[in-house]
Amino acid sequence: MVVSRKRMQKLVKIVAIAGLLVFLLTHAGSYLSPDMSVDQYAGALKEYVDKYKEDHEKAVVDDKTVGSGEEVGAGIGSKPVSNGKTEGSGSSGKNSKVSSSSGERELLKSFFGRAFQYVKEYGPEGVNTPNYDPNCNLKGDIGYRKDNVNEWWKLTGKELSNCLKLTKKQIAMLKDGHTNYVRAINEMKLPANAYSGDGIVTVGGGKFSIMAFLIIKTVRNFGTTLPVEVFIPPNDEGDDEFCNVLLPKYNAKCIYLSDVLPDDVIQKTEFKGYQFKSLAMIASSFRNLLLLDADNFPIKPLDNIFDEKVYKENGLVLWPDFWRRTTHPVYYDIANIPLSYQRVRNTMDDVTPPSVYTQDLSDLSKVPLHDLEGTIPDASTESGQMMINKVQHIRTVLLSLYYNAYGPSWYYSIFSQRSSGEGDKETFIAAANHYGLPFYQVRSEPTVDGYHKANGEGFRGVCMLQHDFAQDYDRYLLAQKEIKQKYANKPASYDPDYKYQESYLEKYFSVDSADVMFVHSHLPKFDPVGLALTKDLIENGKHIRSYRNLQRMHGYDLELEAFKTFKEYVCKTRVHFKYFEKAVKSESEWTTICNYVDERLQYLKQSHADALEGKF
Repeated sequence: MVVSRKRMQKLVKIVAIAGLLVFLLTHAGSYLSPDMSVDQYAGALKEYVDKYKEDHEKAVVDDKTVGSGEEVGAGIGSKPVSNGKTEGSGSSGKNSKVSSSSGERELLKSFFGRAFQYVKEYGPEGVNTPNYDPNCNLKGDIGYRKDNVNEWWKLTGKELSNCLKLTKKQIAMLKDGHTNYVRAINEMKLPANAYSGDGIVTVGGGKFSIMAFLIIKTVRNFGTTLPVEVFIPPNDEGDDEFCNVLLPKYNAKCIYLSDVLPDDVIQKTEFKGYQFKSLAMIASSFRNLLLLDADNFPIKPLDNIFDEKVYKENGLVLWPDFWRRTTHPVYYDIANIPLSYQRVRNTMDDVTPPSVYTQDLSDLSKVPLHDLEGTIPDASTESGQMMINKVQHIRTVLLSLYYNAYGPSWYYSIFSQRSSGEGDKETFIAAANHYGLPFYQVRSEPTVDGYHKANGEGFRGVCMLQHDFAQDYDRYLLAQKEIKQKYANKPASYDPDYKYQESYLEKYFSVDSADVMFVHSHLPKFDPVGLALTKDLIENGKHIRSYRNLQRMHGYDLELEAFKTFKEYVCKTRVHFKYFEKAVKSESEWTTICNYVDERLQYLKQSHADALEGKF
């Protein structure tokens, strides 16, 4: 491992001070309404989704890659790299207990070292460029609202098979690798006491360290005391002031791959952006964790989330995207998952008897593939937030690691087939489903906040709002109770009046049935440099508010709080973030950035009362 002279000098000083201490001692942590028309809904989402996809794809290109050398699956390589980990990452509080001894830590490193060995040994060969059949009928995302029902025929097994093209040889190779990897990890046993406690985890590095700090400030503003761990990817290590000075003040700390992987594995392995979430998961010390994207803000207290019944019963909670699932049927062959020719649900309605909404249960040729038993249930996953018990779901963790290692080259296209947000989003639920492990999918559909741009240029969606999982589960239990009672004393025969949205989704999971819990702030991201230098959120020379529905956000003025933080830590005390070294080219740019922050902060303060009253 390469260590800089400056860091070595610092290390020598620390050792000297530690020695002195030992000597002395020994001697003396505007949502969208579900009733708006399809045109209104589609129009409002279109720009949001298009921009989200553009931003998402750019993030993949911009992701810093660690290592190169032997390329396997665009995720595993063999070039030594400098770790650059800094000392003294702070304490994450009583709930955050890293392995209690160096011996236990070495056992954990050995465990994941073996896992990475298997990932490499049993990975598919080469890098595949997805090739789609020109006759594929999937021309865009397909939602699960009533206005999308006439497109659901495109989601049958036959139609989904007619899109991504894979040769028989490729399928056999993928199946062989998957089978061998699963067989290998099934023999592995997680060391005792590997993980403990509860906490929140996010991925930092680059501009995401700044955003991660905003998340931490937000959860503390809501009184959450859970410790927070910020995963710093190997190539982004070196945010010393952020990790060692700032975070400990907030019961938070930085974590690194070297916490759970042997140095030789880190040096020989190439890591890429989408894999960071899986890596953060294994690097975290927590047994139970809430994994958040660095632009996803919890706006409710979180201290008791791991005590909720639905979490304790399942150990994995996932939130929905806007779309139905488009996973290629070949995945189930690759993963050796037997499918039953039996319908068990209608989209997310797995409570109403299938005979109520299926006219002929013996002919399922027009039924979406993912309504069948054994498949991954709808809706598609939005992985900006996820809760998981890593000990209960260690097989989920290990298999999702494999899917993400070979995601860009193989599995992401198999899972999503060009649908919005294609990436790591389906890897976790797919892994759990493969093992038959329990999970709960939130049914309440996400909504959007944003604003209509000046001069009639359309709607700009700025964030996705996700809902309280425990309240959602209460609604699910109510649906189970009422629907069971409805069909208790009569045969569940076909009902032509059954409508998925009216009979199930709107009735039990309407927009107001569960609180907004997360604000996933995609566009624009809270990056003070990018916002200032592009003069974003300024129209006709004046600042504007991008978040217009503060009432749905419990009155929390996310923009105002973010710019208070920018004023204090970016401009006033100017905390050193590595990101600024390249992003800010000169002192004059600093002046531009801080002038923007000052002006925007003043505007947000002045408009706060009106925003609370919904006047925008």
